[in-house]
Amino acid sequence: MDKRKLRGLIWSAELVIFLALCSQVVIPLPLVPLTGQTFAVGLLASLVDYRIANWTLLGYVLLGLIGIPVFASGTSGIGIVFGPTGGYILAFFVQAWIVIAMRHKNTLFYLVAGNLMGALVQLLLGTIWLKTFNQMPWPAAMIAGVVPFLIPAVIKAVLASVVAKAVLSKIKIPLNMGQDLE
Repeated sequence: MDKRKLRGLIWSAELVIFLALCSQVVIPLPLVPLTGQTFAVGLLASLVDYRIANWTLLGYVLLGLIGIPVFASGTSGIGIVFGPTGGYILAFFVQAWIVIAMRHKNTLFYLVAGNLMGALVQLLLGTIWLKTFNQMPWPAAMIAGVVPFLIPAVIKAVLASVVAKAVLSKIKIPLNMGQDLE
């Protein structure tokens, strides 16, 4: 195994741990809790390439599926991933892809724009899942799945962008470090 591939795998493993730890920061709300997961996804997508992000998110979801309590409030299992709030977890992949696609030259403007767009799309996809799963009318789904999370999503998106910019100014992270992981 060459150094670049090993480095990418190590980054992914470390980011799975970071994501799992951030997921334990929870503010309970009816139906969908407010968690540190979206902050962690935005931050990791602001720092690494899409391969590392994909491997990280895949590892995170798989660990949760096999019963390791990595999801919000120490939960795990197939019922979490494919239950009412599972759409929010699965939408992390889309959130990360959007952040990565929009972060041109890692300027703060593009990091914030990508994180805001990614967070909004993640909320909307999760809400579509929530609505479908619970057979809710659209207004109820939007009130339960989007409205309480808009301001926190903006705060977490901006915070993830600022932290990422600070990290990137201090540490050179090669954006192609995961290219051999496919």
